Amino acid sequence: MTRSFTYPVFLLFFCLLAGTALQAQDPVLFREANQLYKQQRYKEAAEKYQQLIDSGYQVADLYFNAGNAYYKNDQTGMAVYSFEKALTLKPGDEAIEHNLDMANQRVHNNIESLPLLFFERWWMQWQQLHSAAGWAIGTIVLFWICCAAAIAYFFIPRYQGNRYVRWGMTVVSVLFIGYFSMAIWMHNKAYNSGVAIVMRTAKVKAAPDDGSKDLFETREGIKVNLLDATKDYCKIQLADGKTGWIAVGDVKEL
Repeated sequence: MTRSFTYPVFLLFFCLLAGTALQAQDPVLFREANQLYKQQRYKEAAEKYQQLIDSGYQVADLYFNAGNAYYKNDQTGMAVYSFEKALTLKPGDEAIEHNLDMANQRVHNNIESLPLLFFERWWMQWQQLHSAAGWAIGTIVLFWICCAAAIAYFFIPRYQGNRYVRWGMTVVSVLFIGYFSMAIWMHNKAYNSGVAIVMRTAKVKAAPDDGSKDLFETREGIKVNLLDATKDYCKIQLADGKTGWIAVGDVKEL
């Protein structure tokens, strides 16, 4: 249990440190990227933003800026990918959602998604209640509230055996478990989502082999689910349920 609790704590501190680092440790590179964007040198700006991302900074605003630069440079796949990553880190942000929608319009995706069941829609809405850092912060706050309630209930004479304190402690404990579980879920989702973006228009094959039959074509920027993988190919599933194999280099996992 102790080892698992370090995941949301680590996530919280990482997000805080990463956001600070952009302004404190790497201000020159970030300013250079912003300046290049203002000069409409979008390719170079995207490369600068990506350099920061590759250095380990997982910040929504950084991915957002990178997505804008990729979009302006007609790199639709990377634009969609960057906006999707930004939205994962900052759920519900209207600016990110708007720009992601603009990038998706370029994809000309005519694939009709399978309808979601009511519990799938509920689950998606629940995940967007907080960002990954928000679930982690909630976990920590609820933990200390639970500790304070336990101390009051067991050690402070005035509150010992008080049923209201007991019920309050029970409710907070349940909320803590829920937030703790979601913090771990969102952390794992950020690094192992099982979802990818197609980076270039490519043929999808019936088997993980160069000589296998072409089933259909995917366009750059389409989001797919990853089902399986070999050294050179990965099996994908489109929103309409179609499946097939595509070269590993043609997709980028979120």
